[in-house]
Amino acid sequence: MEKHYNTKWLSSLQRGFLLSAALLLMSGMAMAQLNGTYTINSASATSGTNFKSFTDLASALKSNGVSGAVTVNVVKGSGPYSESVTFTQASGASATNTITINGNGETITTTSSTHVMQLQGADRMKFDDLIINAAGTGNNTKCVLLRSNADYNTFNNCEFVVSKYTGTSNTTAYVAFSNTTSSARSAGNHGSHNTFSNNKLWNGSTTSKSAGPYYGIVEYYNRATGNNTFENNDMMHVYYYWMYNYYSSGYKINDNKFHVQRSNARYAYITYSYYGNSRTTANQIQMNGNEYYDLDCDYVYGMYSFRCQGTSAKPFQMSENKCYNNDGLYVYGPRPYYANTYESNDNQVYNNSADYYLYGLYPYYSTNGECVGNEIINNEAGYYVYGVYCYYASNVNIDGNTINNNKGGYGVYGFYHYYMTGTLTNNTYYNNSGDYYNYAFLGGYCRGSLDVTHNTIIMNGDVDYYNYAFYAYMYYAFTSMNYKNNIVVISARAGYYNYVMYSQYNYKDMNWENNDFYITSPSTTYYYTSGQHTTLANFNNSVGNTTNISVDPKFKDLAKNDITPTN
Repeated sequence: MEKHYNTKWLSSLQRGFLLSAALLLMSGMAMAQLNGTYTINSASATSGTNFKSFTDLASALKSNGVSGAVTVNVVKGSGPYSESVTFTQASGASATNTITINGNGETITTTSSTHVMQLQGADRMKFDDLIINAAGTGNNTKCVLLRSNADYNTFNNCEFVVSKYTGTSNTTAYVAFSNTTSSARSAGNHGSHNTFSNNKLWNGSTTSKSAGPYYGIVEYYNRATGNNTFENNDMMHVYYYWMYNYYSSGYKINDNKFHVQRSNARYAYITYSYYGNSRTTANQIQMNGNEYYDLDCDYVYGMYSFRCQGTSAKPFQMSENKCYNNDGLYVYGPRPYYANTYESNDNQVYNNSADYYLYGLYPYYSTNGECVGNEIINNEAGYYVYGVYCYYASNVNIDGNTINNNKGGYGVYGFYHYYMTGTLTNNTYYNNSGDYYNYAFLGGYCRGSLDVTHNTIIMNGDVDYYNYAFYAYMYYAFTSMNYKNNIVVISARAGYYNYVMYSQYNYKDMNWENNDFYITSPSTTYYYTSGQHTTLANFNNSVGNTTNISVDPKFKDLAKNDITPTN
């Protein structure tokens, strides 16, 4: 009996040791840091290297952290995944220990009016080829929310879909950088160095425009370093603001396509940049190579900026953007209002239509800026088309731009440069017409230095009232001014006056030299200095310079927009 008793005691002790060892082993597995390749598959339980849901993956990352690079493959055909998930910081995540989720075209969605995915302090996560469908119908519907210093995350080749929301609340967005889940605009340290690239942001329909968010991407009062990048994305079906960057720093909005707003939308602000780099100018803001087109609403603001800061080494940039096929009451192109150290280069603004006003580039109150190589073509407005609106701008270089084939119900203003200092050089203006007015270069009240040189102006659109090639109302004394080496060809008819130039004040100090004024208009054409002159000889005598001539430049093919002089 005693021996039998001892045997049972030993067996129990052995079983206890084995059970404890197994529990310890299981506990150790559960607490192991993630490293290597895993799957998300709703058809299998969370176990081993599989997670049944995105939420289970988020929980494991939060609890366990990572000890190396992690790759998670969503099994093709395993979705959609109905959940709202929050990723927090995974301990051990770094530039080498990244967390990559390959969506394989699968969908994560929620019908709740909240975010589909939240990155709350999560770092170094990469999402690729994933469909993120916010199917909520109420306020706070968002695809992705970033907050609490979510840094160095990437969304590439994904779809952001807001498929059911038809309201007008400013709590909704495809992507929001905000400090709370109940708003798209709440100040905080939202995150830095995040990249959104090659994504499609839309309502998921090829036929209906009724659904979509109030904001496309909103970065509101981001007190973090910033430097978030948005590039090569295709965005549609936005109700109001497409890119809204408010008191944020160093953002890059490059090579995106913005088009087809939501139905019944009256406003389309494509890029709204307000007090950019207000806390530091160490970062550079770029808005280059974007296209905005096929917008049809009352007011279209292409690229609007207010007091965005830069330096001579890192200027605020708007370059190589395109604007075309838009229809609205007002259409505004790039509009850097109170910008400091500004570049607006190689933008294209074309095929837009507005019932009232259309603005191409708007470098308002910019300093140390560049508007280089932009194209503003084939636009139409019920009232006025403004090409480059450079008002109260200081030391701005407007170089190599073309404004052509635009039509205004009242008129076209080409290069508007009141109170400006800097240069307007190598620009072209042709095939523009207004029912009443046509102004190529319209400026005045300049007090510093201004050079208007090497420009080509062709006034070939008939108007009922006035054509102006140069309107230079320089009422105040200035430091220096040059109107040199320009070509002006006027063939258009004007109901009242064709003006080669209108400069009532200080015209003798403006250095009108070596200009070619070639006039074939059937209407009388005037030069206005001390009074109206009808001959080039009288103009030369008035300005005190005989180098201005009248020679046919013989443009290569104006009908095909080739205005290369061959003479």
